[in-house]
Amino acid sequence: MSRYCGEKTHDVESILDAAEHWRRACIENDGAVFTDDALWSLEHFRALDQYFIQNLDMGDGSFYEKLESQIEPTVPEVKKLAAEMFWVMFLCPSNMTPEKKREGIGMIWGWAGTGLPEGISWLSDRYLVGAGSAGTAYNTNRWREFIYFIRLMSGLKAMGIDERKRLLGDVRAMTTWLETLEENESRQFRHMFLFLLFPDACERVFGGTHRRSIVAAFRKLRPAQVNKITVSDLDGELHDIRREQEASYGTEELDFYSPPLRNLWFESSHNSWLFSWNPSKWPWESLAVDRQATHNGETVTLRWNCANTGIHVGDRAYLTRTGVEPRGVIAVGNVVTAPYQADHWGEPQGSGSKQIWYVDIAFSRIQDPDKGDPMVFQGELKKAVPEEQAWSPQASGIKIKPKAAGILEKLWQDTVEKVSKPEQPTLPVIRPRNLIFYGPPGTGKTYELSRLKERYATQSTPIPRDVWLMQQLADVRWFDVIAAALYKLGGTAKVGDIASHEFVRFKARVMERTSHIKQTIWATLQQHTPESCTTVLTRNRCAPFVFEKSRDSVWSFTDGWQETCDDIPGLADSWERGPDAGMLQQRYEFVTFHQAYSYEDFLEGIRPVDAGEDGDGFSYRVVPGVFKRIVKKAKADPNQKYAIFIDEINRGNIAKIFGELITLMEVDKRAEYDSEGHLTKGLELTLPYSGETFGVPVNLDIYGTMNTADRSIALIDTALRRRFRFKELMPNSAVINGRAADGTIDDGDGGVIDLRKMLDAMNLRIRFLLNRDMTLGHAYFCNVRTFADLKEVLLNQVIPLLQEYFYEDWRSIQKVFHDVGEDGQHHDPQIVCHRILKPEEAFGFDVAGHDDLIEYRVEDEANIAPDAIRKIYEDVN
Repeated sequence: MSRYCGEKTHDVESILDAAEHWRRACIENDGAVFTDDALWSLEHFRALDQYFIQNLDMGDGSFYEKLESQIEPTVPEVKKLAAEMFWVMFLCPSNMTPEKKREGIGMIWGWAGTGLPEGISWLSDRYLVGAGSAGTAYNTNRWREFIYFIRLMSGLKAMGIDERKRLLGDVRAMTTWLETLEENESRQFRHMFLFLLFPDACERVFGGTHRRSIVAAFRKLRPAQVNKITVSDLDGELHDIRREQEASYGTEELDFYSPPLRNLWFESSHNSWLFSWNPSKWPWESLAVDRQATHNGETVTLRWNCANTGIHVGDRAYLTRTGVEPRGVIAVGNVVTAPYQADHWGEPQGSGSKQIWYVDIAFSRIQDPDKGDPMVFQGELKKAVPEEQAWSPQASGIKIKPKAAGILEKLWQDTVEKVSKPEQPTLPVIRPRNLIFYGPPGTGKTYELSRLKERYATQSTPIPRDVWLMQQLADVRWFDVIAAALYKLGGTAKVGDIASHEFVRFKARVMERTSHIKQTIWATLQQHTPESCTTVLTRNRCAPFVFEKSRDSVWSFTDGWQETCDDIPGLADSWERGPDAGMLQQRYEFVTFHQAYSYEDFLEGIRPVDAGEDGDGFSYRVVPGVFKRIVKKAKADPNQKYAIFIDEINRGNIAKIFGELITLMEVDKRAEYDSEGHLTKGLELTLPYSGETFGVPVNLDIYGTMNTADRSIALIDTALRRRFRFKELMPNSAVINGRAADGTIDDGDGGVIDLRKMLDAMNLRIRFLLNRDMTLGHAYFCNVRTFADLKEVLLNQVIPLLQEYFYEDWRSIQKVFHDVGEDGQHHDPQIVCHRILKPEEAFGFDVAGHDDLIEYRVEDEANIAPDAIRKIYEDVN
C-alpha cells in the first residue's frame, strides 16, 4: 500500500489525519484549518489571483518579502488563507524542519495584523515533520507551486459541490481534471495533493526526477524514453510497479525510499562519496555559522576538494573528520556541481599555484562533535561494514561502495536524524522588518507609512493587563507611581508594603530595576514631606508636600493632599481597572529625522530636568529617546508587533544617530526575551549613558522613508544598506483618479485635461533634463478634482519644487511645461512666461557691455488657460 512510508517517515498517519481535516473543512466547505472563520472561499482565491498571479514581482528580495508586498492590499482573511495554504504545502516535504515551517506560516499569518491563536495542534511537529523529500526546485520555485495551488483551488471552488465531491472520491477523475491546469506536468505540489487526498493510490514520490528514475530502473528505459511519459502515465507506472513488487516480496509494506526497493533504483542513478576534513590542516572558520544554518533547516553550499573526477551532480556526499579525535562522519549533503579546477586551498587565490579539483556540496546537515552533536564514529563504521571500505581516506572524495553506503545512511539516520527533539511551541517566530521606502517627492512614501500604521494600531484580542500596565507606567514619574500605590493601600503603609504593590513592581520591571527599589521609595517619600514633618531629617524637600511619616515609619498623606495631586486618584483607579474592552492600542512611534537630530534624541541622552524628586532647581538625568521608549513597550509585549516610523531618514546623520544600534538592528541580531524579560536569543549591548543592557526586540519593525531628490540611495551609509531592505516608489500616474476615476478633470470650458498624460509628459522631460530621482510624484495630483485645484497645485507645489531642482534655471522649467520650443520660441499660452529686456528700456540708450536680459515670471493663476496645461502633453504644431 502506498500509504506505507517506511521507518524514516515520522507518523505519516498523523499527516494524513491533518489532510483529512483540511479536506472536510476547506475543500468540501469554505472553512479554515486553524480557526472557525470562512477563509477557503472562491472570493478569497480570486483575490490571490488578482494580487499575486496577476502582479508577479520578478525583482530582488526573498519570496516572503515579495509575497507580503503583493498581497498587502488584500483583506486580512486573504492573508490568513495564504498562511493556511502554505501549511498544506508544508505537510509533505520532510527536508524542511517543523520550526522553519512554523516560522513561515506564522510570518504570513502575522501580515493580517494579529498573531496565530495559541495552542493550535495542527502546527505541532507530528503534523509538520513531513512525509517525503521534495526536490530543491520545490523551494526555489515556491512561487510557481503557489500559483498552481491557487489555480487548483480556484477551479475546485468554481464548480458545484456535487462535482467537487465526485472528484474527491475518484482518483482517476481527479487526475484527469488536474490535466486542465497550467504547468500540471512540472509542479511537485500536484503529486503532494494527490498523496494527501488519495494515499492508498498515489505514492509519496514528489520530485519529477525521482519519479522518472524509478520507472526507468524498473522498466529498464533510457532517460530519453522515460522523459516522454506524461505525469498521469507515470502515476500508472508507479502503481503497477508497486503491485508487482508487493507480489514479489509477499508484503504490502514496501516503500520506494526504503530498502529493498530503494537499492533497486536509487543507487543506479547516484553514487555516494566520502570527503574528508582534517581540522589540524585546515581551520573551518565558518563551521559554527554553517552548522547553525543547517540546524535551522537551511542548506549550506561549500567548495570541497576531491580526488575523483567521476563525481556527478546529485551524488550523495558524506564528510568525515580525520586527523584528530573524535573521527567519523559529521556532515551529509549532495553534490551540486561537476568537478572543476581551481587554485589549491592552501594558496592565495590567483597565485598561479598548482590547480586541484573541487566540487560544490550543498550540505543539509553539519554536526560539530566539539559542541556535543551526535555523529557516526569511525569505529562504528568499521564494525558495521564487513566489506573492505576506507573510512579514513588519504585523499578527499573517494567512492563508497553501494552496500557500505546503505549501511552508512542507516547509521546516519539512526544516530543524527532520529535524535528526538521536544515539541516546539506553536507560537510563530516573528521575523522583524527593516524597510525603507525611497523615491522622488510625492510618490506616496509617507502615505505608505500612514497606511502601515493601521497594522500597529488595532487590537483584535484583549490587551493583557500586565502588558498594558507596564506600558502605562513606562513614562510615568516614580512620584506618581508611589503616590498611586499609597492611595490604593488606603492612604497609610510602610515602605515594604508600597514596594510590594503591583504599580511599583511593574514600574521597576519596565525600568529594568532589580535592586534599590526601597531606597527609591524612601527618597521620594522624604523629598515630598513638609518642613513640619519632624520625623524626616532631610534638606532636599520639594513640592508637592504631600507625605508624612509617623514615628513607627508608617507613611500617609498630609491633610488636603488632593488639592495639589488631584490626578493621582484617577490614575490609580485607571491602572487598577486595566484596559477598556475593545480599546485600540497604538503600538508605534513616529519621528522625522533632520540635520540637528542626534543619538541623544533617538536613543538616550543626558538632559536637564526639573529636579522635582531630586531637589531644588535643575538636575541632569539620562532621559530615554523615542526609540528606547518603543523598545521597552515591544519588550514587555513579545506576542504583538510594534513599529517605529522614521520619516526623511536620509536627512539625519545616520551613523551618529544610530551608533551601536546599527548592529542591534540586524535581523539575525534581534533579541528575544522570556516572560521575565531575560534574554534568550540575540544580542544586547551596554548603553554608554545609562549603563543599561539594551537589545532591539524581534517584534519591533523599523520603517523609513527617503527622498531621492535630496540624496541618492547610492550615497546612503553602507552599514545601513546592508541592514535594511529598500523598496522603490516611483511616480505612477495610473493611480490619479481625477474627477471620474479616469484621470481627467473638466477644464471649465467644456473640455477635459488628462492629469495622467500631463504628469507622464513632465516626468519624461525631467528625466532628460535632470534624472529619474527628481521626477514628480503622483501624490501631488491625487486630490485634484477641478481646474482650480490643478492650478493651485502647479503654482504652490510643483513650480517651487522645480525652482529648487533647476536652481533658478527658468528656461529648463519652461521646457518641462512645454512653454518654449527648440529655438526658444513661445508656445502660447504659457505657464512660465518670458520676455526680452533690452538695455535701452532701462537706460534710454544702448549701454556697451550689457547684453539683453530674459525676464521670467509665473503667469497669474487667474490667467492660466486650459490650453496652457494641455500643451504639456499635446502636440503644439
